[in-house]
Parts: sequence; structure tokens; C-alpha cells
Amino acid sequence: MKAKPKTNAAVEAMLEELKGAARTLGFDVREEELLREVGYRARSGTCRVGEARVVLLDRRASADDRIEALCAALAEEDLERVFLSPALRARLGGRVRIVESPPG
Repeated sequence: MKAKPKTNAAVEAMLEELKGAARTLGFDVREEELLREVGYRARSGTCRVGEARVVLLDRRASADDRIEALCAALAEEDLERVFLSPALRARLGGRVRIVESPPG
């Protein structure tokens, strides 16, 4: 049996929930038209601007691509501090939080 495709409203709600969770975790979430030039392709993702942690989302990317960029950013965070719907917890559940152990 095929999975039921998500409606546009459901995808947009998921995107807004992820942006809210990212902000709660201290990220500045920006949606901008990322520069595209010959030989250079910018992608959505995280970066630091001074001390600020920023998630840049390409406004021209599909909602699913922006959701994936936010999921990748949140996968490395302690998600116990934020409320996420069961659907988003399930989507993030397959991702592993990378924790480095101290040397020695």
C-alpha cells in the first residue's frame, strides 16, 4: 500500500514547527534567495555568523528540501528541550546525534 502524500498545508505546518524548534534551540532561521552562479551552488544549511548560530534556508528550494536542512541542523541538538509533534520526532528519530568524547 502506498503512503498517502502529505498535503501542502501539512508540509508547511511541519516546516513552521521545525523553524520554531530551531529558534527555541538558539538558531537564527533565515530564508533567503541563496546566490547561484556558474560553478557555484549554495545550499541550505547551518553556519556561524560571529557568535550567532544560523540556519540559512534557500527560499527557492522545495519545502521538503528546507525541511531536510532543518532536520539536519536539529539532529545534532538535544531535542528534549523542545516540543516536537510525534510525526517530527519520528522523522528525526533515524538521525543520530553526534557527540564527541573528550580525548584521553
